[in-house]
Amino acid sequence: MQVVGSTFVLEYLAIPLGIALKLPPLCAFFTVVSAGIGIFILALAIFHLLGAQSQRLVTFLLKFRGKVWRWEKYGIYGLIPGATVLGVYGCAALVWFLGWNTRRSTLFTIIGFLLVSAILLFSSIGIFKMISPG
Repeated sequence: MQVVGSTFVLEYLAIPLGIALKLPPLCAFFTVVSAGIGIFILALAIFHLLGAQSQRLVTFLLKFRGKVWRWEKYGIYGLIPGATVLGVYGCAALVWFLGWNTRRSTLFTIIGFLLVSAILLFSSIGIFKMISPG
């Protein structure tokens, strides 16, 4: 449970916290986006490494992927809104688990994370302008 909580704080509260600490908004935005991209790529590499080391895991994944045809309805484009709900960690696990194209998956996850981060940036700026006098 602590990992889930720390993930939420890292992904969704870093921008408002950075702005509250008087960092330039673009600095907070690019720092969070860069960290999110790095975390996604690192998590995906770790999952691929696990899959390469365990034959039992590969066998399970092949059986599982044959049964999840329903996911193909939304497919890889679901990662754009999925970055909001699952975060970059969850999207990396989903991409690896379902065996989607890594490059396209990375692109769509980053697009989703950029959109969420931009929404957080602008809403944080607006909220802090309303709260702080002058």
